[in-house]
Amino acid sequence: MKKFITILVPVLVLVLVICFHLFKPVVTYNIGREKLIDLRHLKPNTYHSQSIKKKADSLLKAEFKKLKTPALSASIGINDNLTWSNIIGYADINHRVSADSLTQFRIGSTSKALTSIGLGVLIQDKKLKPQSLVKDFVTYAGNELSELTLEQIASHTSGIRNYDTCLCFPIWEYYNDHEFNSIEESVSIFNNDKLLFKPGSDFSYSSYNYTLLSGMMEKASNKEFLTFMEEKVFNPLSMSQTSADKKNQNKENIAKFYDLDDKGNIKESFEVNNSIKWAGGGFLSTTNDLVKLGNAVLNNRLLDSETTARLFEPVKLNSGEINKENYGMGWRSSMYKNIHLDGHDVLILHHGGVAMGSTAMLLLIPEYNLTVAVTMNRNATSQETKNIFFELPHKIARLFINYDKTNLTL
Repeated sequence: MKKFITILVPVLVLVLVICFHLFKPVVTYNIGREKLIDLRHLKPNTYHSQSIKKKADSLLKAEFKKLKTPALSASIGINDNLTWSNIIGYADINHRVSADSLTQFRIGSTSKALTSIGLGVLIQDKKLKPQSLVKDFVTYAGNELSELTLEQIASHTSGIRNYDTCLCFPIWEYYNDHEFNSIEESVSIFNNDKLLFKPGSDFSYSSYNYTLLSGMMEKASNKEFLTFMEEKVFNPLSMSQTSADKKNQNKENIAKFYDLDDKGNIKESFEVNNSIKWAGGGFLSTTNDLVKLGNAVLNNRLLDSETTARLFEPVKLNSGEINKENYGMGWRSSMYKNIHLDGHDVLILHHGGVAMGSTAMLLLIPEYNLTVAVTMNRNATSQETKNIFFELPHKIARLFINYDKTNLTL
């Protein structure tokens, strides 16, 4: 019996250790949580005296209180200018470090909109085209992946699966903390999996589409994906605060990211490694930088109008019907009646992002040559929080659209 116990105890300890690491996000979910401090007294960083900008400041503060986020940032650009920008709250609650215009936030799937503009550069330069086949650019792609077209993967009509469980620590791919050293290694996670449906026959959103897309972009540009994005998109647009969310980097200007539960208890979010999805969900940015990108797109400073129209156009399925999310190649498009006071239909191009401990939204309104970007450093798990956050850029747009537009640059 003693010998049996001697053998059993180490085995049980090993099993417990393995289980802990397999299910670490769940096991540690409530560990270290504290009541969120009262942030209602905080004011936006910048004081604006002009009436419309004061109203925008007040709106930001009101939404900040509703969202109960450590920090909230928003910017708007009109007619290729940065018209208004402000931020409120803490980049780091524990050390009471205020967020400012240089504070970088994870932008999650809004990264796809940025990648889309890089894709546009390659399409415009005739190095890629919507019907380009994966197999002509990604030699390591599996049999099913190799026959997909660029348009199918960029529009989520490929049938590539989304995050799943895995033989890894932790057991969920979404919580990945492994460092992937190449796109080929990242693609290996789903390379030989069955497609969910016949390519082009349906829509299924998956960031892995953009991991594969970045492999095509690497080959077409003859540059590593992140280098290409920096040289061809971020640098030309002076997006100096936009970069990959690398694990071991200078974090001086990077916000801390937080998870807030439904009881108002907060903790830093689970530590993840985004190297598996740079193109689809791995960028850091600021609202000012996102507005720079939107302004450039709307004013054809990087891409011509024909190329941007191709990126924005909702992709049709094999049946001839537009996919159910009106998704183009990196952008969703929607018609809204509540933007202008007269209630006419207004086209909005947009992409939201929900990352670990952070949320973002980028919104373009071509009719008014207007871009809005919003970020916060907390999760948006409840539907109420999502509704408040994703409605904010619309509120900001309405405020400025329905106001006398003279003298509205910073």
